[in-house]
Amino acid sequence: MTTKDDDTAKPSEAATAQTKQSSSTGSAEFEPPLACVRRMLKNTLPTNTNVGKDACSAFSRACGIFIIYLTACANDFARESKRQTITANDILAAIEEIDFEEFSPKLNAFIEKHRAMEKKKKERKKSEDLAKASTTPIKREREEEGTEDKAEGTDVDDTPNKKQKLDEDVEATPAKDENEKETTVEDGENEE
Repeated sequence: MTTKDDDTAKPSEAATAQTKQSSSTGSAEFEPPLACVRRMLKNTLPTNTNVGKDACSAFSRACGIFIIYLTACANDFARESKRQTITANDILAAIEEIDFEEFSPKLNAFIEKHRAMEKKKKERKKSEDLAKASTTPIKREREEEGTEDKAEGTDVDDTPNKKQKLDEDVEATPAKDENEKETTVEDGENEE
């Protein structure tokens, strides 16, 4: 005979086990690939330093855990501002919250550079769109017709030069009579 306490205890134990399992696989989702970790270590450490496979795995795991922790802190800042989207400012605030202030200047410089590049890209696209829009419909039609004429001119059968050469070749070759054709055929038959 089971009691209510036993029934409620079993689901909570299962839920706890499931939570532990999901948290362990959750950080694995955020771990960078081992090849990337090895490359970062190789580029960062002195040339004579060797890193074992287990150390690379530990670095990768630590990266995943750090990403989850930073994301949770940034999410808290976003929710305090009554937003659901995490912004770059939330990440910067979270970096300072978890006592990594020394990275803030580099991150700020990177974010400013990224925003400037995006702004230039947007302005370039806008100017290209304005340039296309500034041409009148008649000019666009003429340009399109001009490109179609050029495309037709590149075709072997439609080029005016080819037509002219074909006409000249026809005029230059003498026309043969039907009798001449027969005689040549008869000559060929006589030889057999």
